[in-house]
Amino acid sequence: MNTYELRLSRVRTEMMTQGLDTLILTPGAAMQYLTGFSEEGYERLLALIVPAHHPWLFITPTINAEQVRANPAGITDVRVWDDAGGWEKLLKEVFVDLTLDIGIVGLDESMPARFALKIQALAPTTMLKLAGAAMEPLRAAKDTLELAAMQHAADVTDSLIPIVYEACKIGATERSIALAIETSLNERGHTTSFGSIIGAGANGAQPHHHTGKTRIKSGDVMVLDFGARVGGYCGDITRVAAIEHASDEAKRVYEIVYAAHQAAVAAVQPGATGHDVDAAARKVIADAGYGDFFLHRTGHGIGLEDHESPYIVEGNRIKLQPGNCCSIEPGIYLPGKFGVRLENIFTVTEDGTARVFNEAIAPEIPIIG
Repeated sequence: MNTYELRLSRVRTEMMTQGLDTLILTPGAAMQYLTGFSEEGYERLLALIVPAHHPWLFITPTINAEQVRANPAGITDVRVWDDAGGWEKLLKEVFVDLTLDIGIVGLDESMPARFALKIQALAPTTMLKLAGAAMEPLRAAKDTLELAAMQHAADVTDSLIPIVYEACKIGATERSIALAIETSLNERGHTTSFGSIIGAGANGAQPHHHTGKTRIKSGDVMVLDFGARVGGYCGDITRVAAIEHASDEAKRVYEIVYAAHQAAVAAVQPGATGHDVDAAARKVIADAGYGDFFLHRTGHGIGLEDHESPYIVEGNRIKLQPGNCCSIEPGIYLPGKFGVRLENIFTVTEDGTARVFNEAIAPEIPIIG
């Protein structure tokens, strides 16, 4: 079997386990994973139909037919609709062919509501569920090719660190630093994994600060969260640096977050869960007296999407598996002052421990500018 045939076989096994007769996947990570093909932000219905017991097929608008027929998975059943006729009649025919009027269909979580609601209206006796139950276990455990892709994305992301530090000059804006990231990646044929989060000074105390026009000044603690998307796979790191000098408080908070990060990496052991890893980081920060200022989970899964399963969070007691790729990113956020978040990506190895993709994080806050 080639890669896509193997993935199809595995997803069908999961579909049977979950009681799903068919999946309908619109452009996004799930379609990309199964076929090597996807399409960004699409207004027309373009769907991959994955029956449990029949050949898979594409439904596509005329304007995308050529690209769909060239899909890397080699799917030859490509059914085309045009703007004049619409997609509803064609999809209804597929439902009849596959007897899905009495079936259970899993819809892609990223499917727009305008499609999902229309599908329900077209097939009122069909039971609709989410496709994630069949897709997530497969996508969460990266294969050898995916792990190599993740390492490549991490390497490109790491290569941005000196570029980001160089852009952190007094008087520069947060947006100018984000632009330096985008420009460097564009020149190499890559894109960002997400909108870079650049937080200067007090802005860094907002974990998801909206990068803006704030200008950098001496003494600012900078939160620098960015990643490269390479070959469809995402990188994601966060570094923190101080401009020209750092206060004693900033140095201490940085060292606490660094210790929490190290504790979380060490907690990735055989049989560990996302809960265990989160607890290891959270204990270090709580013991130092900053527990109320750690505002989010310790990490998230990553792959074709920047945030996906599994999550490193309290209450997630599912054991981490070989091939899982996740972030570890503890943080402390002091309103009106600054924030510190330190993030690298790791994968779970066959022996249950962590292998970190990224460069090591500095144990003391870097001083730049």
